[in-house]
Amino acid sequence: ISAAPLPILLALRQVGRSREQYAGPLLLIVLTLGMACLIATTAKTLDHALTDQVYYEVGADARVREAGELTEDAGPSVLAPPGQFSSSAPAQYPRFLPVSEHLSIAGVRAATRLATYGGAVRLAGREVRASITGIDRASYPGVGFFRPDFSPDSLGALLNRLALTDQAALISSADMRRYNLRVGDPLDVELYIAGVARVAMPLTVAGVTDLFPTVYPVEGAIFVVTNLDYMFERMGGEYAYDVLMRTQPGTAAADIAASLVRMGIDVRLVKDARAMIAAEQTVPERQGILGLLSLGFLASALLSVLGYLFHTLLAFERRAVEFGVLRAIGLSQRQMAAYLGVEQALLITVSVGAGTAIGVLASMLFIPFFQVRSGAHAQVPPFTVSVAWTDLAAVYIVFGAMLLAAIAGLVWRLQHLRLATAIKMGETV
Repeated sequence: ISAAPLPILLALRQVGRSREQYAGPLLLIVLTLGMACLIATTAKTLDHALTDQVYYEVGADARVREAGELTEDAGPSVLAPPGQFSSSAPAQYPRFLPVSEHLSIAGVRAATRLATYGGAVRLAGREVRASITGIDRASYPGVGFFRPDFSPDSLGALLNRLALTDQAALISSADMRRYNLRVGDPLDVELYIAGVARVAMPLTVAGVTDLFPTVYPVEGAIFVVTNLDYMFERMGGEYAYDVLMRTQPGTAAADIAASLVRMGIDVRLVKDARAMIAAEQTVPERQGILGLLSLGFLASALLSVLGYLFHTLLAFERRAVEFGVLRAIGLSQRQMAAYLGVEQALLITVSVGAGTAIGVLASMLFIPFFQVRSGAHAQVPPFTVSVAWTDLAAVYIVFGAMLLAAIAGLVWRLQHLRLATAIKMGETV
């Protein structure tokens, strides 16, 4: 330390010898900034949780359920159980619009198919209820919602597993443990058609995903994700399915559904993720909670700023004699500015770093318990803590600006400091 420049040496010795002088402002900044971090992170996490919960329910920006377009033609009706023919001739059966045709609708950027049907799986010598979801593995990544914590593997890895064979299936790790299953084990699955007919659909466990968008775990039931084309092959034809779409901002799902109806498609369900989020954000209870959190963040940040400013002003008045002596023994104004700057920078760096660390730690520990959404699936998907680094960055910028302003103010006061008055007989350093 003795080889360090004089301003740095003076600052380190001052901080080391007078630690009690800094305990009060340091503790104030640490606590208030930690509280600001916790409050801002809570607000951001609640916003992200709402978005994730809605997108998990919808599956993408927009979702429509299509029952196809009824046309007349001679031949089997795919609405009848496989192997049976409709008694009417000519038969009416749905013709489904190729998913690529949805891209011709204004505002639709990408689309993929998804369908969920009930069924049963024979496990451990008994029949277990099942929810069986089929997806288009090739087009899903560019459209569907998926969060990294849904599975130990990435979405790309899961879809590659489904591509190994048509019979590949994904199940949850809880079901793997409960029924003592491993990757490669066969699954004896029966798929229900129209709630009546049953179709055998052999599957093979290919991977693990604990959650999958649009699929909600049910106690005592197993969920399976597999290839949609293989499902329809076993069912004997295409049945009603959902089309997930990635849309341009400002595009309403209702307008897309209206375009599909004009094309002759029977639309049974319409969901718009952006519209649902906007509606949820206007709920008075939610606005009250986020408004209270915003006021708490501003109040905590303001207390940090005011505490730092008052400490700086009072410290100068208390140490005027010390500054006068240093000037009298030959320290230049530049050296004094560097000395004060290093001292204040140490105080701000330590307090801001400790406050941020405490705030982030508290956020990780407590925010996952702040569930504010009601309903049967309020915990799906679970909270993921999103630290409000953007809001904290604004506080850091304010502290940086205050540091520069404080140094400039202290230098200005030093320029107007009367050395004779500061070091007059009877005063102590």
